Amino acid sequence: FWLKLRAASSIKISADILLVGVGVSLATSTMLRVLVAFILMLVSWADTMMGAGLQYATSPGAAQDAVKLIRLPVPTLGSKDILVKQAASSLNHLDLLWEILLPSVTFYAAEALWKVEGGFPKILGMDVSGTVVAVGKGVTKFSVGDQVWGFNAAGAVWDGSTLGGLAGHAWAQMVCMSQDAIGLKPSNLNFTEAGSVPLCGLTALSALKAVGAPWRSGATVVVLGATGGVGSLAVQIAKALGATRLIATASGSKADFVKSLGADEVIDYHTEQWFNSTLIADKSVDAVLDTVLQPGTGDRAYSKLKNGGGFVTLCTGIPSCGAPLPSLRSILTRPSVRYTALRCMSPPTGDCATVENLNELHDLAEAGRLRAQVQQTFKLEDIQAALARFKSGHMTGKIGLTMQDKEEILV
Repeated sequence: FWLKLRAASSIKISADILLVGVGVSLATSTMLRVLVAFILMLVSWADTMMGAGLQYATSPGAAQDAVKLIRLPVPTLGSKDILVKQAASSLNHLDLLWEILLPSVTFYAAEALWKVEGGFPKILGMDVSGTVVAVGKGVTKFSVGDQVWGFNAAGAVWDGSTLGGLAGHAWAQMVCMSQDAIGLKPSNLNFTEAGSVPLCGLTALSALKAVGAPWRSGATVVVLGATGGVGSLAVQIAKALGATRLIATASGSKADFVKSLGADEVIDYHTEQWFNSTLIADKSVDAVLDTVLQPGTGDRAYSKLKNGGGFVTLCTGIPSCGAPLPSLRSILTRPSVRYTALRCMSPPTGDCATVENLNELHDLAEAGRLRAQVQQTFKLEDIQAALARFKSGHMTGKIGLTMQDKEEILV
């Protein structure tokens, strides 16, 4: 029925000819035209969906308030793509383009490029969690009905029309992804939980691997900021990968929660400095993962690390990383200690957002060694409230986003 109605112009012409031919009354003619117009509107909406993002270019200061619901076409599949009906996503720092493209001239330059490329409206969001509803003719790894999850890092680089768009299009009711960039969702996580993990989980896993994980003979690991999206997952992953002494920093009120994740010791950052030698002896630690990103952290970590140890921190901006790296003096005086500033990217530009790593997270979750932490969940239509909560900080885990259909989507 819907396929027959797609020839919209033919319907309208046929209706007009019919009205003239049968000589119906003016009132009846008007009613029939209204009915045809309504049917055509339904047809035009049959291949559309709702998403949340930026409709037009704006300024960095106004961008957050400009994020809104947008009606747009359902993505078109390539031969090796799958179409996922999104059940849930989440909010990440990487989604806030107006805060990571620094200085502001970088944001304006990026917007100018996106306008030239046709990159608006720009649907934001990186984490994918949903059900496959269509597959390209060359897809061999997934079938309609499969429940999947992933981080659309590749789409942020090239989405088929925009190069360097930096948006994964996951805050939407449908998202298109390559079969080579997504994996099966863990069966013991619901869609909301699964939608909170991919970006932060891949970041945590890759960060720990950069500083020596897995540890076959045990290790002392410090996780700075253990209640956030990356930190809460990093504690669990580090223990699963062989950390025998895990020291975490968090608010004292959340110490029990952090210990429930696997931490052996929790340092209350409100009352104590983690780098105090009475808490952590110098040259006693194998790895430090920094998610707090305070100035001077790199040098403080170097003083705690053993020879051969590793420090990893996270990039906060584009193009400048903005992470608190160790000083040249620390690097030169401790040449055996390594450091990494991580930005989670997909091949060929990085080895963080890979299916292999995603499947490793899947296996950890299935084994009960990785659980998601979703503090609060918002509907897609409440994206502004979700952003406000995300920006208020002091979260335990993630802010989830569920895709509640306002009307049925026909594909």
